Amino acid sequence: MSIFRSSSAFVGRGAELAALRAAYQDEIGRTVLISGDAGIGKSRLVHEFTTRLGSGPRVLTGRCLEFGNDGLPFAPFLSPLRSLAISSPGDWGAVLLAIERSADDRPLVLVLEDLHWADVSSLQLLTFLVANLAHDGVFLIGTCRAPSGPLRQLVAELVRSPAVQLITPAPLSRHETGRQLAALLAREPEPTLVTRVFERSRGNPLFVEALSACPEDIPAELRELLLAGLPPLADDEIQVLTLASIAGTTVGHEVLAVVSDLPEPKLHQALRRLVDKHVLLATGTGYAFRHALVREAVYHRLLPVERTGLHARFVAALSGMPEHVAQVAAHAYAAGDHTRALQAAWEAATQAALTGAEPERLHLLERVLHLWEEVGDTAGIDRLTVLDHAVEASIAVNAVSSGLRWSAEALAIAPDPQRYYRQARLKNLGRSGGRDDLLRALELLAEPSRLRGEVLAELALISVFAGEAEQGERYARAALDLAEQLDCPSLTARAHAFLGLAAASDPVTAFRHFAGAHATADPQAMIDIATWESALHVAMGAYTTAIEVIQLGIKQAQETFQYAKHAPILVVKWVQALTALGRWPEALDLIDEMLGEPELPQLSHAALLISQGEIRLAQGEPADARAAADRAEHLLGDEPWVRPYRIRLATLRIRLDPGNAQDIYLAAAPDLAAHPHEAWALVAAAVPADLPELPVIGPVDEAYRAMAGGDRATAAHTWRTLGNRYELSFIEADRPRPAPRRQPLLGLTPRESEVLKLVAEGKSNRQIAADLFISANTAGVHVSRILTKLGAATRTEAARRLFDATRAPAEERTDNATGMRH
Repeated sequence: MSIFRSSSAFVGRGAELAALRAAYQDEIGRTVLISGDAGIGKSRLVHEFTTRLGSGPRVLTGRCLEFGNDGLPFAPFLSPLRSLAISSPGDWGAVLLAIERSADDRPLVLVLEDLHWADVSSLQLLTFLVANLAHDGVFLIGTCRAPSGPLRQLVAELVRSPAVQLITPAPLSRHETGRQLAALLAREPEPTLVTRVFERSRGNPLFVEALSACPEDIPAELRELLLAGLPPLADDEIQVLTLASIAGTTVGHEVLAVVSDLPEPKLHQALRRLVDKHVLLATGTGYAFRHALVREAVYHRLLPVERTGLHARFVAALSGMPEHVAQVAAHAYAAGDHTRALQAAWEAATQAALTGAEPERLHLLERVLHLWEEVGDTAGIDRLTVLDHAVEASIAVNAVSSGLRWSAEALAIAPDPQRYYRQARLKNLGRSGGRDDLLRALELLAEPSRLRGEVLAELALISVFAGEAEQGERYARAALDLAEQLDCPSLTARAHAFLGLAAASDPVTAFRHFAGAHATADPQAMIDIATWESALHVAMGAYTTAIEVIQLGIKQAQETFQYAKHAPILVVKWVQALTALGRWPEALDLIDEMLGEPELPQLSHAALLISQGEIRLAQGEPADARAAADRAEHLLGDEPWVRPYRIRLATLRIRLDPGNAQDIYLAAAPDLAAHPHEAWALVAAAVPADLPELPVIGPVDEAYRAMAGGDRATAAHTWRTLGNRYELSFIEADRPRPAPRRQPLLGLTPRESEVLKLVAEGKSNRQIAADLFISANTAGVHVSRILTKLGAATRTEAARRLFDATRAPAEERTDNATGMRH
């Protein structure tokens, strides 16, 4: 007898199964998320799909834990990655490359079940894989209940990509409910029974199965309904099933063997019968409930005292297994042993730190501090040490509010320069300013040390971005001297970079320091240096050189799998350089691509919109320019580092509305002295009666000053020399018009044509991304649009279309927009 009379018949999921098959065969769509209510048949759909794939692909399945999931980082990935010989899921780049290598010879289907219970690190790793996977042989499937909270936001972000498809299985219809009942009962059900079960189950397949077992006596409550569907169980089977419910939705065989007091042969027999009766499913290393709702029903059937005692048994059994320390913490808490729960949570937090799972580390440390209120110092752990670790984890995940609370407590217990430095970093993350804490730390650090150098470097950065170049230079110089004394290359690179920023008024000195930074920088520092150096090149009018530096920085971000984190601000500088050069279609393509990226930082978003508005204005589209400016205004804050962009936005506003030039200018005036380069552009647009006393640094500032003073001829000459077609368009009566566009190839945009040519060369999405300095996700978007526009099913077919189009004489090419031949 099997639970709920389950049947091998697969009813009412033809459309969903077809969608899975289509996604699997699609060269672009490599990820499917299946979302629906508990019992709707998500896992059955996945099982049916993978079974019908046959023996060709390798299928690896991981499941999230319902119990103790919040303390076990990367839970759904652990089993699949173990099969791929990956021991450290915290190294995302290594995980990505290993997954792709495993699919070189045989397709890989990676299934992640029950993502609604996923830990934060797992969701972050999933997002990273979706954005960066570029191997046609890898197919991801995730299942979850109707998403809420962080998962809801994540799903909304992921499905924006054409590489991700969302499938939401609908409830069974009345007819489909009848077909399922017929398969379960091995006979045609009476129409009245079909109607009664359909209305009661609301088309949920699991509930249909449960109701089929007791059609004449339908239980009133869901839990009773599920328990009523269980088959007759022997005492040994009940004991094993009960223990499995204490463990959660999944349990390892070795854990059951230790917790259970059954002899090994009897345990194996009980497990075999539970699997045969479809109460449990055998997984790679253990067992899982056929459905989480069944586990909940079994668990809640127990008396509270029974649950407490069984959780205590798990604590005793798992305490000798370091890999299960997070579950020990959860079981100890459920057993009421708060001292052991505190100790285990602390151990688990230490393990989480080693794997880079900072969200789980922070959660565990929060639990430690919460339990401390009940346990006190009886656990043998120093509270100050816990507070220090909690502050570090808060910095890692931008948990500013809680981090500052713990930081204040730690400083009250024992003032210390390291703690002041951490508090400053938290305040800077929260945009509340940590300068005072850094100065206090500096007072306490009389002797040369790495920490003193870091504090000096942080003060230099804050000063420079606050417009205090001289102060920033002094701090950066002191940091450089200390870095060279301590032989610390990474600090040396940062100090040189900050000196370069501070010396913006002396480009020769600035670029010399940037060269020094390049000589000692690690890959992470190289990305930051490219950002700052390119900004100076743009300010000096060396737009082509700026683009070269930017592309080097983006390449470094791609190679270190940090494109999403670092590329946005680099693309902002790239767009600004292209805008100045009059390469507006390229700039607009870059803006569109970056605005399509998930989790785009707000400041980068606003900066791109400002550039979009500038281009639209130069193209004679003031309404579109004004709309972009309004959207940027909404996104910009008022922090010191935002003010250069506010000045740039004010310049755009004046050019859109010259009648309000003086009001706009006066509103921005207090910030001009701190940001002279942006200020000269604003002055040139507003032409105030009295020009402000601002330094003139390089030809760009000279041209703006000439515009502000009415010397349009000198300004025009400078802009022509620099190749700045954008500014030239505002001082010449006959604005330069963009070069006439060539007839689009196959109806594609210029960027899509670039991508198609690389596709025809056999390049993967990641290789295309590297060549064009875009993300793999954006490359996938372009390929998807190309296939749609060409009506091509595969990349090979699209490449053939390109070959045919470029081989044919131009006058015979087909215009896709009209379907006519020229």
